[in-house]
Amino acid sequence: MAIFESRRARSTRAWDELPEVSAELDRLVILESVRQRRKAREQQEAIHHALFGLRANR
Repeated sequence: MAIFESRRARSTRAWDELPEVSAELDRLVILESVRQRRKAREQQEAIHHALFGLRANR
């Protein structure tokens, strides 16, 4: 448990308070953020593999 996390369980979450109309938009936003995170991770891994590949081939 992190220092900034409360030990009390949350009764409601932010997305529970949003109207149902925005559910599709929320889903699209979450999917896009996952895509961006995945792309960033792949770029970091490519850099990592390139650097360590060069070091290993010295």
